[in-house]
Amino acid sequence: MSLKRIVAVVIRHLYIWPRSLERWQGSLGWPLLGLISWGMTMSFFEKNASFGFSIIAFLLGGVIFWEFTSISQREMSVNFLDEAWNQNLINIFSTPLTTAEFLLASVILGLIKLTLTMLVMLLGAFIFYKFNIFGLYGLYLPFLIINLLIFGLSFGVIINGLIVRFGFGAQELAWALLAWVSPFSCIYYPLSSIPTWAQKIGQMLPSTYIFEEMRRVIMTGSINTGNLMISFGLNIIYLVLSLLFFNWMFENAREHGRLVKLN
Repeated sequence: MSLKRIVAVVIRHLYIWPRSLERWQGSLGWPLLGLISWGMTMSFFEKNASFGFSIIAFLLGGVIFWEFTSISQREMSVNFLDEAWNQNLINIFSTPLTTAEFLLASVILGLIKLTLTMLVMLLGAFIFYKFNIFGLYGLYLPFLIINLLIFGLSFGVIINGLIVRFGFGAQELAWALLAWVSPFSCIYYPLSSIPTWAQKIGQMLPSTYIFEEMRRVIMTGSINTGNLMISFGLNIIYLVLSLLFFNWMFENAREHGRLVKLN
């Protein structure tokens, strides 16, 4: 056994580690994100130990609604990455297929997969916890879900643009970027319970207003349509900006020949 060979392998990976977003996210990002998210959640519940609402409804509602966002974003990004991993981007875009058509196809594919996933989740929540999302939110449910879907799709388009620009070095963003937004979206706790600086970030996110209304329905049975309108307005702005950003990155990549092989 050679100590030199062992040290050589260690040094090789230490050289790669600081230069890789994936390794930084795996070693530091995910643990820190979990600490922040669950720390804020537990802090809220500890300070409100005598609340008169169901913890199950709060937590399961947050989990299920956030999945609408994360799955729509992830499917948009992974479908794009699948073409990139197979070095097929240059092939499909050498045909008459436009970027708008490709993105729309990705949206449809994502919605098909999302429908199946959410049916399983909702059925599981009802069987194991008697949690009926339809009975709890009623007619408000489509407005909440649509806003979350648009938010996730916008993030997916932005991430695709970053992958086109920076190559596979940015692919970790397909899983990490939206996750870093989650603590400020106030999935399990109200906006007022987080620090002031974090509240300012949360107020810029469409998802924050949706989760605020999710909790309002649980606690009061009513909803603030003003928050839904703010969320929808922000979603439209972000969606338009994300499409413009992707088109800019895509045209830049095509002009410089990066679609042949992302690296």
